[in-house]
Amino acid sequence: MLQIAAYANYLDFGLQTAVARFLAQAMERGDEEGRDRLVSTAIGLLSAAALVALLAIGAVLAFLPHIFHQAPVSLIGELRAGASVLALSAAILLPLSTFTGVLIGLHRNEFPALAIGGTRILGAALVIVAARYTHSLVALAACIALCNLAGGGVQYLVARHLMPMCITLANASRKMALELAGYCTTLTIWSFGMLLVSGLDITLVGYFDFKQLSYYAIAATLTTFFAGLNSSVMNALLAPLAALQARGEQQRIERVVLSTTRLSSLANLAFVVVVFLAGKPLVTLWVGANYAEGSLLFLKLLAVGQAIRLLGTAYSMALMATGLQRYGIPCVVIEGVTNLATSVWLAHQLGAVGIARGTVIGAVIGVVVLVGFVMRPRIELSVHQGRFLWQGVLMPVLVFSPFLAWMVFHH
Repeated sequence: MLQIAAYANYLDFGLQTAVARFLAQAMERGDEEGRDRLVSTAIGLLSAAALVALLAIGAVLAFLPHIFHQAPVSLIGELRAGASVLALSAAILLPLSTFTGVLIGLHRNEFPALAIGGTRILGAALVIVAARYTHSLVALAACIALCNLAGGGVQYLVARHLMPMCITLANASRKMALELAGYCTTLTIWSFGMLLVSGLDITLVGYFDFKQLSYYAIAATLTTFFAGLNSSVMNALLAPLAALQARGEQQRIERVVLSTTRLSSLANLAFVVVVFLAGKPLVTLWVGANYAEGSLLFLKLLAVGQAIRLLGTAYSMALMATGLQRYGIPCVVIEGVTNLATSVWLAHQLGAVGIARGTVIGAVIGVVVLVGFVMRPRIELSVHQGRFLWQGVLMPVLVFSPFLAWMVFHH
């Protein structure tokens, strides 16, 4: 249900990122009129996207029995109802996500973190209660949906308090819409590529190997949680990097990209170490021995694939902040297509584990394309390939080299 509802998020077309970038630059210039025009236009565009999301997810739900053909027939009705509740909340959250971009553009990332994190924790607590006393998928969906909407509402109130804005339909501008569309066209392709990379995994497992779905979902939940932490840190770079571009400080942008990549790689490799050394006992504490045994191989593969893929996140964020995201399109598209094609092919041969292996293969191809073809010296955003490989890849690998050598020989 969560996977299906999450498809709505891909229809934000990168507007949340665009709002953060353009707002940061408008605040740097002191352009209050442009700020109000930006926010009003973004809300209008995301409201239209919400309607498209509802129609698209409705079509998916109509064909649900054919997609999850291995699922028990008695489960389909409740699955469809629960997914509908989550899809409706996801569509409402699309226009509200404008204010997440506003807060990021104001360099006030703590408020989205507290609002989203706090309401997610509350939602998790309510899910535990609902699972204990109702065993209803619709009840679980309602708990998650209401808390997510509360998080969006809190961000709206905080953004309006921090920065009084005149948000009206009259302030929406066709010129601003075209400017946002020009910036977001490439981000939309990025979103589609990321859908192919990670957004279809659970659905593919449900289609090819339904009996492994719960095990795979546990592994995906852990890796997605860690990726979310990484994403939160990287999103915080967007506004400062956009401001640095407005000042013309290109060398500082390169230094930020290199240092952030190095620290991110150390964190990602540390996560892989924990998974291989202590993954089984930790997951056992969380979900019990049976689920831990079934999900451990998926968790190892997904952790390795994620560590490889996230090597390019800081550079990708710099491309977005400087309006050069078009250069990243080949990397995202090639990784996405490779990931999907190899996952489907290996799923026919190996089942769910083939989908996890496809993720690793796609990540390797994506990084090769990024460093070899995308990260070429250019005036707009020059990051030296050699320095990137040394600081972002080789230095962290050397730190963990004893463990990595052990992992290669024993696993």
